[in-house]
Amino acid sequence: MRATPILIAVFAALALAGLVLAPPSVTQYVDPYALLIVSVGTIAITLMRSGARACIASLRTIFSPEQDLMQRREALAAVFSDMATIARRQGPVALEKYQVDDPLLAEGLARFVDGADEESLSRFLERELEKHDEKNSAQIDVWRGWIDHAPAMGLIGTIIGLVGVLGNLSDPKAIGPSLALALLTTLYGAVLANFVGIPMLARVRRRLRDDRCYMQNIADGLCILARGGSPRHFREAINPQLAAPPALKLVGAR
Repeated sequence: MRATPILIAVFAALALAGLVLAPPSVTQYVDPYALLIVSVGTIAITLMRSGARACIASLRTIFSPEQDLMQRREALAAVFSDMATIARRQGPVALEKYQVDDPLLAEGLARFVDGADEESLSRFLERELEKHDEKNSAQIDVWRGWIDHAPAMGLIGTIIGLVGVLGNLSDPKAIGPSLALALLTTLYGAVLANFVGIPMLARVRRRLRDDRCYMQNIADGLCILARGGSPRHFREAINPQLAAPPALKLVGAR
């Protein structure tokens, strides 16, 4: 995977050098029929393999506004510190009307208010995180399938073009379009896999990783809340960088 960006850069440099030395006509690289075979085939197979729900979820993940994980952690630590203060002073029931936006946090808080102990709350959170991991794996699998299917559809188009060449050996004028179809479908498949699939996969993985870390922070915070932790415990668990430095420093022997 590390060599892929280097190969793409080398390929782009060679293509640019070819355009400078012998500029070709752009139209000879455009074949609607070849593009239709590769693009529609790749999309159709990806939908059949991963399902429409996973495909739509992955697109939402890609095009949703990006949020900084550090800022989300800071806000979450402040929320848990506030809830811990209220629970200590007024009891867990006082959090019944506490408004939170995240669905996992809202459900976990409702269970805590209803009297769930740390063990039962932890089991619930583990199940929810497992479901979330399954959904994340399905979204990642969408683009893994895309990367696999695009070159395969290019190969299918190449075979179709070669069949057209062999079927028109007696007509030289018909050989050119069939041969162009054979070559351009391979090109389109490589472009869709390397310039669309790989960047999208990297983007989905990065966003889902941040989202998974945030959900784990919620789970840790709810468990600390169930055991009656202090506001400082929340900051140390959710984001160690927010933890206050120790008041005393040990001096080693000289």
